[in-house]
Amino acid sequence: MSYSYEKDSTYNLFFRPGADAFGYSEGEVAEGRLLRLIEGMEDRGTFSEGLVNSIDDWSTRYHFSRSRHCLLRPLGIQPGDSVLELGCGTGAITRYLGESGASVTAVEGSLARARIAAARCKDLPNVRVIADDLQAVDAEGKYDWVTLIGVLEYAAAYSSAPDAYQSYLASAIRHLKPGGRVVIAIENQLGLKYFNGCSEDHLGTLFSGIQDLYLPRGGARTFGRKALSQVLDRAGLASQTWLYPFPDYKVPNLVLSDVALAHADFNAADLLLRNISEDYSGNMLRHFDEALAMRVLAQNGLLANLSNSFLVVASLAQEKAWSPSALAWAYSVHRRRAWCTETVFEAAPEQKIQVRKRAINAQEEQSCDFMGSQHLALSVADSAYFPGWQTAWSVLRAHVQHGDIPHVVQAFTPWARHLLALARVETSPLSVSETTAEGAVPAAEGPVGEGGGPAEADTAGSGNVPGRHGALRQFSVPGQHVDHAPFNLLVNDAGEMNLIDQEWVVSCPVPAGWVLTRGVLHSLQMGVVPRDQLGKLARVVIALADTCGYDVTNDDVQKWLALETAFSLTLAPRKASHALSDATRLPYSLVSETLSDLRGEVEGVRQEMAQVLDKLQRAESHLAFRDEENVQNLTRIDQYQTRIKELEQDLAAMRSSRSWRWSGWLRALWRRRRI
Repeated sequence: MSYSYEKDSTYNLFFRPGADAFGYSEGEVAEGRLLRLIEGMEDRGTFSEGLVNSIDDWSTRYHFSRSRHCLLRPLGIQPGDSVLELGCGTGAITRYLGESGASVTAVEGSLARARIAAARCKDLPNVRVIADDLQAVDAEGKYDWVTLIGVLEYAAAYSSAPDAYQSYLASAIRHLKPGGRVVIAIENQLGLKYFNGCSEDHLGTLFSGIQDLYLPRGGARTFGRKALSQVLDRAGLASQTWLYPFPDYKVPNLVLSDVALAHADFNAADLLLRNISEDYSGNMLRHFDEALAMRVLAQNGLLANLSNSFLVVASLAQEKAWSPSALAWAYSVHRRRAWCTETVFEAAPEQKIQVRKRAINAQEEQSCDFMGSQHLALSVADSAYFPGWQTAWSVLRAHVQHGDIPHVVQAFTPWARHLLALARVETSPLSVSETTAEGAVPAAEGPVGEGGGPAEADTAGSGNVPGRHGALRQFSVPGQHVDHAPFNLLVNDAGEMNLIDQEWVVSCPVPAGWVLTRGVLHSLQMGVVPRDQLGKLARVVIALADTCGYDVTNDDVQKWLALETAFSLTLAPRKASHALSDATRLPYSLVSETLSDLRGEVEGVRQEMAQVLDKLQRAESHLAFRDEENVQNLTRIDQYQTRIKELEQDLAAMRSSRSWRWSGWLRALWRRRRI
């Protein structure tokens, strides 16, 4: 290490004196908490369940989410590679790079954030962390990879160079080996989410980026695809490979390549169905369903230009560009670490596509006990790609276009019939009466009627209906069909159906009603579903079962939801309130609410609003009284000021009069007599 750096042995951190003057910070309190959380973890690795369970706000989610490392997994960085990470932050990606076996030098301008990164990677001898200016760092040697992850957009804020972006890129290029690559991850100025009411990530205001309302100097800014490509060209990085992380580069679960978007038989939109963007400021005013819009963009070749983020691998013009090894990479990492998966879509000869799925932590046991007496296992296997559309698309379209139960049920019906064709009269060991797992949702007091009140009868559609099969609670399906959901059932242009991605296997037959309920549940959570729509879940399941000839009660649905909660808690390391995903989805406890529960909540809110309005009215009355009093006082002041001016004018007139001048000797004589 260069003599210009000092070493903090506590954190195995190298720093240049004065490095703490760097201005980027989340605040001393927030960063202090991050450091304490990491220092308190025995397992600080990429898949640490302790760190995941510490997520309780956007800050901890950004720094501890497992999605962070999915961004660079497609690059295939491996032992023997050397990586310079410029702007490593608190080390979320640094940790992944270190675990890949590469030799990693991570540089962070903030000493406080560098200390967190160093603490996170303390047990990795192949990682060194330096706190220093990103443009001045003495990194010793040349590197195969130089990364600028969420850095280039801040160049103008932290560089005094006439062209800050060229200066930052030049700093990265000078550290490259011959044939080395620069990796840039940045938001798209024209990302679809910004048109859909998301605040600009850096400015926190609506539509500011797409209108180019960035500060002319000193602030953060992003670029569209063409503009960013031109920035890289000017820096000499003319050899470029473009990738598109979704929902964005911050917490990606999917990475698409340009090859995927151009492939005639590859349906990128299906992979985007459950990768909806978020507004991290919480100020989103959503205007349309983004999943439906992205499907149209994909069909019209516009997805690359309107993706929310870019991941660019760039080389100098004379160097060979990096070529992606696949069309797309999809990740499921919000589970038990043994069950986290990577799905790679590879182009095969003759325009064929192969789907290769693997457990990322394949060395760990990929099964466990479920509900006490049964077994749950992860099943991964390669398969041929089936070109078609998920049946979930029709559900989403009906939900957005109509929003009523009859249309939604109609959209669900082809999938439900496909599932229930497997149903047999058989009592499952996972009977709804046994779903008493911790965290399970309670059963409702009674079935829900159309108006939100009690239904007229316990069953929907009971009576002399031809072809009815009886109570759905009496039926089961094979345990390998627990994941038989609308987004796993594809239909092609010829109407052929194909079931894909059945990754969960239960060692016994499972209640058919549970599989039906979980398929409806997860489909209704696609996109952004209003809270009142989720309250209709039980009615959708009851009506859907009735359409297929089965009788279901609200109590059945609630117990199947309890089983789904137990299943979710088995899959995920997170606490129950975050069992659905790493994203800000609604928890299962909200799903189980009936419309009457919602009306009670609304009534409570109304009462609170009435109290607030009463206080506001009293405050306004008080202010009005004080305003009137102030007006009166101001009037008096105006009157006094007018009178003072009049007296001053009279005094001036008297002093300028002839009598005042002639009587001056008398006033002087009077003053002498008084003395």
